[in-house]
Amino acid sequence: MRNVSPPERFHHKRDFDRKNQPTMFLQSVIHRVFGPYQQFGALPFRWGPNGSLKVMLVTTRGRKRWMIPKGWPIPGLEPHESAAREAFEEAGLVGYVDPKTIGSFRYNKRLGPRQVRCTVEVFQLHVDHQRAHWLEKGERETRWFSAKKAASLVSEPDLKKILLNFYPSRHSSDEAEIRSTS
Repeated sequence: MRNVSPPERFHHKRDFDRKNQPTMFLQSVIHRVFGPYQQFGALPFRWGPNGSLKVMLVTTRGRKRWMIPKGWPIPGLEPHESAAREAFEEAGLVGYVDPKTIGSFRYNKRLGPRQVRCTVEVFQLHVDHQRAHWLEKGERETRWFSAKKAASLVSEPDLKKILLNFYPSRHSSDEAEIRSTS
């Protein structure tokens, strides 16, 4: 799927009259060709001291709903890199992001007085650590949950499925870390 820039780039402040029909036509073509607006999200995870899988959710800024870190494509970055950057900005997370998507989900995003349909491609992010300070720290809450608990907290059905079916492979370094904390 090709990247689509944030919708603000396709809208003009001018009134839509006959002179602006080409702009309206272009907007409708972009939406038909690319479908919903594209975003990229990270599913941050770590292994607990007892070997249990933990995933992090963040609250949205507006309605304070639980969600994974996600956002618009960032020019110059690959999709998985954009997802990792969102996790850093929204939750202060640093780790290793897998370039392969683990799934996608759709949701309605509020943009001013209207809503647009977004598709979010999800990439797993094995968290190394969380920074003490990050860009959106005062605007969001972050919390670690079991995948099952996280699935019960999110609203999007396809994101629930991703969470319930998520079980990343372990590496030898994960096992060593679990043993050292036990």
